[in-house]
Amino acid sequence: MIGAGGSGLSVSYYLKKLGLDHVVLERGQPGNTWLTERWDSFHLVNPNWALRLHGFPYSGDNPDGYLSKAETVKMITDYADSFSAPVRPNTEVTSLERACPTGYILRTQSDDIVAENVVVATGAFGVPAYPPGANGLASSIKQLHSSEYKNAAELPEGVVLVIGSGQSGAQIMEDLFDAGRQVYLSVSNAGRRPRRYRGRDSSWWNNEMGGFDRTVNDVPSLDVRFGSSSHTSGTKGGHNIYLRAFARDGVKLLGRFKKATGTRLTFEDNLQETLEATDAHATRWRQNVDRYIEEHSMDVPSEPEPDPPEIMQIKVSAAPTDMDLRSQGISTVIWATGFRYDYSWIKLPLAGSRGYPVQRRGVTAWPGLFFSGLQWMYSAKSAQFIGVSEDAQYVAGRIAERVAGSTK
Repeated sequence: MIGAGGSGLSVSYYLKKLGLDHVVLERGQPGNTWLTERWDSFHLVNPNWALRLHGFPYSGDNPDGYLSKAETVKMITDYADSFSAPVRPNTEVTSLERACPTGYILRTQSDDIVAENVVVATGAFGVPAYPPGANGLASSIKQLHSSEYKNAAELPEGVVLVIGSGQSGAQIMEDLFDAGRQVYLSVSNAGRRPRRYRGRDSSWWNNEMGGFDRTVNDVPSLDVRFGSSSHTSGTKGGHNIYLRAFARDGVKLLGRFKKATGTRLTFEDNLQETLEATDAHATRWRQNVDRYIEEHSMDVPSEPEPDPPEIMQIKVSAAPTDMDLRSQGISTVIWATGFRYDYSWIKLPLAGSRGYPVQRRGVTAWPGLFFSGLQWMYSAKSAQFIGVSEDAQYVAGRIAERVAGSTK
């Protein structure tokens, strides 16, 4: 097993139940990605009742709350301890190669390991991705990816530009704003997701309406599967993020990023259209909920004004399409522009479109090589705590079948 996050530990849990010897290799400590690649004020977006690691259900007294970064890491560590997961920490796999006649060689910084079955559970999102035109940014401007951001105090003095308004970008923008920093936000095509509606959290509605259960057969398009996540927040007890309200209160909104040339950046002239599309996304979501309620004759509260009129009526000023960072006092750019897949360390032809590994619910064409915890590996919840264990159980079952076949 490569990776001791929620997905890798879930497979380990089932392998242990099946009595199959294995080891979990982790480059850091269990939950390393959550610890090192999330900002300090980070909270999960799905509520605590959605924490459904098999054998370790949420047992706290706040099922409708949202775990913080530290609480998420502790949950993963406690999960590993709960069944004495055979984790080997501080062991980074640098390459994975096919070994003849069967099995694989995993090379680490200290030794080589030979295994007949390997599960790659290195995370859902891969490595930082940057938009075309980003490499032209002047070296005098500090730049970092959203996965590297920790808090406002670690950044140089000056204005901060966040590029991208999906979940990470919108939440980081708010974190900076709350810290008293002047912020610019270059918007993207991510929609807005209501935090709560008609008496329930939006995650509850998504689960109730079957959104988490959609599989790759229901959503075949990669564009749909890997589009930007609509923004909402689990911080401060969970709340809506209204870009219009932040614009009113001092955040400078810009259109979609196009290109960087030294300290000069250009943006699309699409801010107003993007804000309208962001709000329309929330409206469509609520209409789907209303339709579902009516079709199933559900007795739930009404909500005649789900968005405060004083916010929805805010007029956002036109944004410049060309801007010099120095003249605006911008010292830092944070790229909240998502991730890409990079499995070049696996010395096998695995990558398909966008570098996403070719597999079917974690099973590859290479005997004994599996994946777990990939985004949309099988369903919309494959990389989330609410569903990662279901795929892990499937993968563990396929490994057990292979082991049983080899011993006959």
